[in-house]
Amino acid sequence: MQKISKKNNFVYLFVALVVFLFSSTIVFRLPKEIGEDIFTASAAIMLMISLWSLHTDRTWKWSIYVLLLTYASLAFMSRYFTSQILVVLMLITLVVFFVGSFWVSARQVLFEGDIDGNKIIGSISLYLLIGLTWAIIYLVLIIFDPEAFSGIDAGSWQQIFASVAYYSFVTLTTLGYGDILPQNHIAEFFAYTEAIAGVFYMAIIVSSLISLRLAAVQNRRKN
Repeated sequence: MQKISKKNNFVYLFVALVVFLFSSTIVFRLPKEIGEDIFTASAAIMLMISLWSLHTDRTWKWSIYVLLLTYASLAFMSRYFTSQILVVLMLITLVVFFVGSFWVSARQVLFEGDIDGNKIIGSISLYLLIGLTWAIIYLVLIIFDPEAFSGIDAGSWQQIFASVAYYSFVTLTTLGYGDILPQNHIAEFFAYTEAIAGVFYMAIIVSSLISLRLAAVQNRRKN
């Protein structure tokens, strides 16, 4: 395994996010508690890998340590105590992580250096982070209103995460298959804001990468 550096750090983040998403799809194929524990553990592993892969300032590194400790503590307590408050706090922890990771990654992808394969993978990771952020928001909505979305079966947040993530990315890409639909105005609000974010992200990421490339070419010509 290569040492993590700014030339390959987004590869590790991308793999961690993809494994996290894939682990949600196998929860149904395992006994309930085992599947939920595996998925919860995969989220903790994702947090640790992001800590190693995102080369950033000390403040965000310590923030991830706090988030990881908080998530692990809440996951342990929710294993033995059934409480919606604990679940909501776990999901809020993940939202903070996804938003923070997006901000840190965006600065590295959009504002530093020339374009390379690592930055291309970083731009894909940013897209995944957007979809995951909204997926967690939808999960919180479902906790407070189980009928917020049609087409999603009842279950724990680990059990329904795959369906919610599927809906989130379908909305982010503006595909809109219609098999899962928002059933109240709050859910509709977050659905169309995600669609708007997806459209603007594609425009911003393309223009930013082109600008970085042109700036790098101009600097080489000057030198």
